[in-house]
Amino acid sequence: MKQQFGRTTLLLWLLTAGMASVAGAANWDTDGLNGGIRATGTLVASPCVLLPESAEQELDLGSTVAWGLAQPGNVTSPVLVYIKLDGCPGEFQFMRDGQLMRGSTVLTGQSAVKMTMYGEVEPTDGRFFRIHGGAAGVALRLSDAQGELLRPGIQSRPQVLNPGRNDLVFQAQLWRTSAPELIAGEWRSVVNIGLEYE
Repeated sequence: MKQQFGRTTLLLWLLTAGMASVAGAANWDTDGLNGGIRATGTLVASPCVLLPESAEQELDLGSTVAWGLAQPGNVTSPVLVYIKLDGCPGEFQFMRDGQLMRGSTVLTGQSAVKMTMYGEVEPTDGRFFRIHGGAAGVALRLSDAQGELLRPGIQSRPQVLNPGRNDLVFQAQLWRTSAPELIAGEWRSVVNIGLEYE
């Protein structure tokens, strides 16, 4: 079952002392005797809590020598990125039926999460994220812990969550595109991460 986000809006009217009585309600059109408050918010159905250090991260891939990316398809060494979750549901139960389960431990109420990476798509190859700055001829490559690509706007495969604390791990690399020219320089890329639980 997918967890959906819901938005709730609450409209409150603030009545001044002169408007509080039914008899005073006739003054509704009188300036200075009425007002209003509009309150909005979001009710989020999320089984896990995203820890503050994972909400916004600065990732440094360091310096890369250009000759290491001379050929299209060359990549840098991966840098690990951690998305830290806490308070995930589920509990361990000890099965006491020795005949059937022989004291096995099983999980109940376990959930899974899918990640979606949102960012500007590299024009020469839609599998990667575009970079900006002085450098050219490279793109940002993201992959999960098993090396499977995390493509812009496409959900990852589900990752099973354990009760309590979980670290979602993925990898970031520079990828040499098929662009004819490789230009050295500083670069940057912004990627937003969406989580969907099931």
